[in-house]
Amino acid sequence: MDVWEDLVYDDDVLHSFFKKCDSSASLIPGPAGNVQAAMLNRLSSEEPKSTQEFARQVAQATFERDFNSNAWIWAEMFIQHHELVTDGKMENLNSLTEAKKSWVLPVVACLLKECKPNGLGDMLLTIKDPSGTMQASLHKKVLQDPEFGNHIGVGSVMVLNLVRGLSQNNIK
Repeated sequence: MDVWEDLVYDDDVLHSFFKKCDSSASLIPGPAGNVQAAMLNRLSSEEPKSTQEFARQVAQATFERDFNSNAWIWAEMFIQHHELVTDGKMENLNSLTEAKKSWVLPVVACLLKECKPNGLGDMLLTIKDPSGTMQASLHKKVLQDPEFGNHIGVGSVMVLNLVRGLSQNNIK
């Protein structure tokens, strides 16, 4: 008798493994999650929302998820504890939109949304703060630093000091 012949089970036992779980579906993180949410919106039993209304709700949910995350809350506490902003208010922190108008920003807190290597050892980043989203470049020396390099990833928050903003307006 072969070993596989000992693996005989009744159909009712197997049926419990194949039946669909009744829990709600979890969303895939990132842009694929937006596509999944759109598909679930179209399959829902209620009247589907317009594309514009649905896109607005997805953007609002993404904003709330990003800036109510544990990493962002801890960054706010760090900034307030070390008095990096005047009056301890996060509203007084420099925003990414100010980087387009200024040469150097004293302190910027941003959430890391995307990381892509550029092939030269550096990293191309998409960073986000409550005012907007921006592209950035991270030097390979920072990535190789044993204190910081291992902790840089999607979802982490960076508090940056003396940030130089480059745009077409301030390049001569």
